[in-house]
Amino acid sequence: MSGRFQCDGSFKEDFKAYTEQILEKYGVSSQTAQREIMCMADEGNVVAKKLYADMIFYRKLLRKSPDRDAFELYLQAAGITADGGSWRCSGVSYPLAFWAVGYYLVNYRRESTLKNCEKIDCIEQMSLKERLSTALALAVACIGYVDAAGAVNLAGRILQEISEDGELFAALSPVFAEAVAGHDFSGILSEPAVCDTVDSCAKLAEAFFQAAAKKGYVYACNNLAAREADRIIAMDDQTIDSAEMKAAVESYVNYLKLSADKYEPYAANRLGLFYATGEVKGTTGKRIFKEYIDFPLGKQYFTKATMYPDANSAWAFYNLIRYYHRDYDSDLALLNEHMDYIKELNPKVYDLAMEM
Repeated sequence: MSGRFQCDGSFKEDFKAYTEQILEKYGVSSQTAQREIMCMADEGNVVAKKLYADMIFYRKLLRKSPDRDAFELYLQAAGITADGGSWRCSGVSYPLAFWAVGYYLVNYRRESTLKNCEKIDCIEQMSLKERLSTALALAVACIGYVDAAGAVNLAGRILQEISEDGELFAALSPVFAEAVAGHDFSGILSEPAVCDTVDSCAKLAEAFFQAAAKKGYVYACNNLAAREADRIIAMDDQTIDSAEMKAAVESYVNYLKLSADKYEPYAANRLGLFYATGEVKGTTGKRIFKEYIDFPLGKQYFTKATMYPDANSAWAFYNLIRYYHRDYDSDLALLNEHMDYIKELNPKVYDLAMEM
């Protein structure tokens, strides 16, 4: 495989060592396993370095500067030495770390949990153009070695951004055309990858998004569902009973189901609202489709949204109390339990729940 970021394959031995010495002995999430991962990372195992970085990034371990510390470990796991726009790759790399580093370059102090992260000097020294071109090269490299759905989605995210910005496209289209040229995406795309015009770039971005969603990458599914919601809201009232509207609603639901059935709280809560109230909510408004209301199914998805809790799960608990209040009328202990969960997960939602 050609390109700026290459992997010599040695990570396979590192993965074998991790599997035999940690995974098979201690499992995935035990404290012993996590301590052993830290020790193995200290010894230079690139798979362990990436897993160690994940533990810091997802706040499983306490650090004063977690995002910066995690990024440094991701760079090490990727075999990358970074100095502003000058990036060198040793080839002693774990391909999934390519994706993680690319994710940082795209989202650093712009979006996601990295929007308000600590200062990272080597990213600060890069222009947006340098960040996006490097991130796409990293995503493509990851796809070439391990075909990770997150890297597929990241490639789509980058291509979408430049297709929507004429200045970025003019500056980066040759770089991006080179980044995807010669790479075999036949495992994920039905057509050759081309991004030599704004339209072809946007089309390629869409193809990557769809491929990531088909692989079950929940954030791709959520983004595509949000886009369908906006399309539904934008349709005029004359199309409310049309085949086009019905297809859009079904597409919205299907994308949410792909994500919700993997216990992703945002999607499960949105799907719960859809079945409990018929609501499809977009960025500019909402529509109600009463013919789709299925109250028991709504409760099922609200409950699923609480199974792997995050801040969005607070909304699911809130909606359970709001729409299924009879369950709590004779069970004050359950009400108090769920209110405690709301308070812990999202204090702003707790304030709303107190007003019910």
